[in-house]
Amino acid sequence: MVKRNIKPGSAGDQGVDVKLERCRIKNAPPEEFCKQVIALPQLGYEVEDLSDGRKIVLTKPGGKSVNDIMVWVYEGPGGTHWRPSHGQIKKDLQLKLSYHKDNGLAIIEALEKVYEGVEPDDILSADPLLARNLPGLPVDLILKAYKWIWAQEDMNYPPPRFEGRAMSMRGIRELKE
Repeated sequence: MVKRNIKPGSAGDQGVDVKLERCRIKNAPPEEFCKQVIALPQLGYEVEDLSDGRKIVLTKPGGKSVNDIMVWVYEGPGGTHWRPSHGQIKKDLQLKLSYHKDNGLAIIEALEKVYEGVEPDDILSADPLLARNLPGLPVDLILKAYKWIWAQEDMNYPPPRFEGRAMSMRGIRELKE
């Protein structure tokens, strides 16, 4: 018999705290056990409040790497929870630009500031009328979601080998043309 020396791979960064919730569910017939597992609360971080009462929430790890996060729009108990995508936001920006080009461009300029590290709430408080009365997603959702999506991209595709946040920003900048 051959003895194998198996070392487990790293599941996270050393020194970063892991918060655990204790959960014990006794095994049961499959249907009953699945119901109990499905009823477990989802764990994540509430990181942003949106003007309409929804929240931006992160779950960590996200699945691509030990540092990956997933960005969600949380609509509250009983609501749907969804992950904003580049394609969805790009289509929304195109809609806004077609409805009112100057106001749509103002949103892209605000995204440029978020991209550079300006806090979305600071942008929104400096211009409380930013893109009001435009169709589609609320502007605060777009700015606050991208703040975290770009952190995710920088962790998963770090420069200089990869492009991090520059990958998605390039597509947004193309909308200005």
